[in-house]
Amino acid sequence: MSDLEISQYSKLDFKKLLNDEEFWIRGRLAISRRRCISQTLNSRADDGDVLLITAYDKGRLIAYLGILPDLHFTAGHAPLKFGWLTTWWVDKTSVHRQAAAMMLYMAMERSSGRIAISSFSRDAKRVYDATRRFQECARFERVFFVMALPPKFRALSSATRLLSHIKNKVLFGWKANCRELETEVVQSFDQNLSSFINRWLNEDPLERDVSYWQWVLKYPWLSTTEEDEAAQKRYGFSIFAQRFEQLPVVVRRDGAIIAFLILNFRDWRLSLMYALYDPNDRADIAAALRIIILHLNPWVFVSSDSVLNAAIRRGVPFYLAALRREPVLVYASFSLSLGPRPQVGIGDNVFT
Repeated sequence: MSDLEISQYSKLDFKKLLNDEEFWIRGRLAISRRRCISQTLNSRADDGDVLLITAYDKGRLIAYLGILPDLHFTAGHAPLKFGWLTTWWVDKTSVHRQAAAMMLYMAMERSSGRIAISSFSRDAKRVYDATRRFQECARFERVFFVMALPPKFRALSSATRLLSHIKNKVLFGWKANCRELETEVVQSFDQNLSSFINRWLNEDPLERDVSYWQWVLKYPWLSTTEEDEAAQKRYGFSIFAQRFEQLPVVVRRDGAIIAFLILNFRDWRLSLMYALYDPNDRADIAAALRIIILHLNPWVFVSSDSVLNAAIRRGVPFYLAALRREPVLVYASFSLSLGPRPQVGIGDNVFT
């Protein structure tokens, strides 16, 4: 493997990399420029934290692995640094494809085993299982409320979304307006919203505070630009969408905040990524989501919140509700807790 060159890039290296045009004009990308910018502005990462490991064979990229630093909070203890694996790619035609496994072990060693994985392919799952070093720490049950055909059906998709919109408006539009509810996509975090978010920090071992959400919302990993559309052909993970919006939504009842929601709207697919609310308000939060669905008219609504899903099933007309179970893996010696109500918008999920 004398021709194999493995490199590690820290947060400090990323800052320099943004000005290294030679890196960005290579045939295949190991990271997108947008992800690189976001990673350099992650306040939970230190300059020395490794964010990317690459493997080149005679100047050709054959494998890479990305890491997103995060913090785990436990009462009475200092925050514990750990890393989410965000991208893991290998050129399966390369004779040096075993470099991908080498990089995984390098990441585990570099982080002292404090590694978590929130999304992965079936091929990657087989490798994780083969190492016998990862275990499941949580499991999400994502429900796909399908209301129309997906965008790949083009004209038929538009037609079925229109029919779904008319049907939903007739069946429950008047009910949504009867409740004293207000939904708003917020442009900034005022004192009232900040106080509401802070109320829930003790229940969230990852402590997603206002500064965290400001970073996520300002520096997403997807865009609709022509530049990223062109770059998508050179990168193995999503960086471009025909339509993409991150929606931080506040739900108010009688003027008081009762929920803070993070929704991603990507190519007419609406996904609930994070939801802070009192379970006693589930009916009103579900009603607010119906208002949002009615307004955005997605082809599918995706949620892993079991409490809200039960309420939504009783009020949103849909053609199919498909269930997909998705585990979260952690290194066996790392005790990661996601709290009493785990949120699917963890790791790199929330950015896309």
